[in-house]
Amino acid sequence: MRSNRRLAVALVAVLAGGSLAACSSGGGEDAAKLDLKTGTNSPLTITAAQLAGLAQGGAVVDVKPTSDGTVEAAKGGALVFKPKAGFTGSVRLTAVVSPAVSLYSSDIPPLATVGGVSIDGSGYGSSWTPVPGAPGEFYGLTDRGPNVDGPNKDEKVSVTPDFTPQIGRFKLEGGAAVLQSVITLKGRDGRPLNGRNDTAAPTGEKMLDLDGVELPPTDHGIDSEGLVALADGSFWVSDEYGPFLVHFDANGQELERLAPGKGLPEVLKSRTPNQGMEGLTVTPDGKRLVGIMQSALNVPGLSGNAKEVPVTRIVAIDLATKAVQQYAYLLDNPKDTKKAVSEITAISDTEFLVDERDGKTAPKANKTIYRINLDGATPLAEQNPETIAGVSTTAEAEAALKGAGISPVRKTVALDLSGLVDKLNPAGKFFGHDKVEGLASPDGGKTLFIANDSDFGLEGIQGPQTPFRLKPKMLANGLQDSLEVLKVDTTKLNEPTSERTITVTVG
Repeated sequence: MRSNRRLAVALVAVLAGGSLAACSSGGGEDAAKLDLKTGTNSPLTITAAQLAGLAQGGAVVDVKPTSDGTVEAAKGGALVFKPKAGFTGSVRLTAVVSPAVSLYSSDIPPLATVGGVSIDGSGYGSSWTPVPGAPGEFYGLTDRGPNVDGPNKDEKVSVTPDFTPQIGRFKLEGGAAVLQSVITLKGRDGRPLNGRNDTAAPTGEKMLDLDGVELPPTDHGIDSEGLVALADGSFWVSDEYGPFLVHFDANGQELERLAPGKGLPEVLKSRTPNQGMEGLTVTPDGKRLVGIMQSALNVPGLSGNAKEVPVTRIVAIDLATKAVQQYAYLLDNPKDTKKAVSEITAISDTEFLVDERDGKTAPKANKTIYRINLDGATPLAEQNPETIAGVSTTAEAEAALKGAGISPVRKTVALDLSGLVDKLNPAGKFFGHDKVEGLASPDGGKTLFIANDSDFGLEGIQGPQTPFRLKPKMLANGLQDSLEVLKVDTTKLNEPTSERTITVTVG
């Protein structure tokens, strides 16, 4: 199978005016090299498939500078080599390859262009989960759609008010995350859902269109964040507005809905706006849905900012009986780190991986994958761990909870994601996204698939004047943010990088 894949990549390289060959590296292992051609003063695109073939199961994490031209990132995981003006001859580019990671980039057409700013169409990284029975294929989930902060507190600007949240089916191959099909989410009446505020769950936010006109709430609003794909073809989606848990059939039509006081604990309605049930998973035995709140609940009696309280809640629902249990989860000093939870994924019936992250792009961001275990954790009764902990450090909160007879879930570091990507590319040009929100592991935590929420490539607005002018979200590599999926082989994290050669004949 591997030889067939290499042959396919080699054929792509030949069609692009180059060839892929095996050679012996200085380390004595079998390595690959690329031989490519371009004309004088003609930029050369090195495709994601060619780079994947060069990396042979790893990823090109950097290309060293050359005095004979420049190398820049391009859409879809490609690189563009631009020879120096008038240069002819041979250029040897040195690619740095890591065996611990593989990268899959998307190349999906934009939804629209507004005021010269592209609205990226690849915003499927709010959640990422395997397609049951289809190795190498995953479902990705959009959130409520392209939106940015408005000019005033608790305002959001909806760029495309009629956007329908949706599930995309992707195949990972040859360095690409290829969108295969889309399932749009619909209400019980079959009408499309949208991302506008939900009349059933007021958040205190005001939503505006690009002209500054307020958009009224709707009974078909959803802010989709977490995704579970069941073996019967149906889906569960966690929603930040309620928070709600919504069950959809294989065609995306709503079947049932759990809400605070109606299947979910009443206390969950105390979620901070835009900080609801951010992550959702199902245990491997298929018996329990397990969700996690993004940050602490703003329960009555809480002093201070809920986002600075270092405890949030895990909610487990028995799918057969609908019985619910809650557990306390300790965040990593959110007052200082600004970290919150973005995803949870099951690796056994009691063990899970949890994604905690800040809101910064690389380098020097703070994003960590933790391994947690529900065994030994205290099911919450009427206690509010948020008020017990208050605004405090993680250590202080743990002591306060234990003093109240509450044992939070056990937690250890599974992957320092920011440390990994900063080590591979200190300039932040490799998987340097701010919102790392999708997390899947089909093999019990050995291999991680990590996806980013691109925010549809939008950073915000350029000022309070209407019509609002949009600001694109740009990464350290010079590109507008878009969906990428990082595969991490945790058994190879200590293996060193190696160098591969890309030879370009110019002229």
